Amino acid sequence: MRLLRPGVTPLAVVLRALLLVLPCAALAMALPQVPHSLVVAGVVLSAAAWAWLPDHAVGVVPLALVAGWWAVHDVVDWRLLVVAVLLVVAHVVATLVSYGPPTLAIDPRLARLWLVRGVLALVPLPVTWLAVRALDPALAPSWLWLLTGVTAVGLLLLTARLTRPEEA
Repeated sequence: MRLLRPGVTPLAVVLRALLLVLPCAALAMALPQVPHSLVVAGVVLSAAAWAWLPDHAVGVVPLALVAGWWAVHDVVDWRLLVVAVLLVVAHVVATLVSYGPPTLAIDPRLARLWLVRGVLALVPLPVTWLAVRALDPALAPSWLWLLTGVTAVGLLLLTARLTRPEEA
């Protein structure tokens, strides 16, 4: 008896399962503090939708819910580093899976390219985390860091757009 549709690789199933599990694990890092049930339901449902449709914009929802929960709760301990890694890995997995249907094998060169990009995205993480830990929370509340992060991402996207080569 076949558990998978013909042509679907076990790796594709594992990667899609990771899209469900990684955002949920990032939110579970909040334990013993329990996030609101609407946040938990939102992360689980949107992560499940993301696993089903990895190239859909619904993938932003679990990432934003998890990042938002952590930003609002002023948590800046070691768990934040783990959460960031889990969310970046989820994003890289979604990017790889979205390159084709579950029957298409993932090109190893493409996987290496996106793994390197994911690792490079994590390079500033420890330095930023140490800087945040050293600052007085009264002088720099958590919403300021969320706003700074969104601004940095916006500037990176603008830079990528402006430096893209002209199409002939």
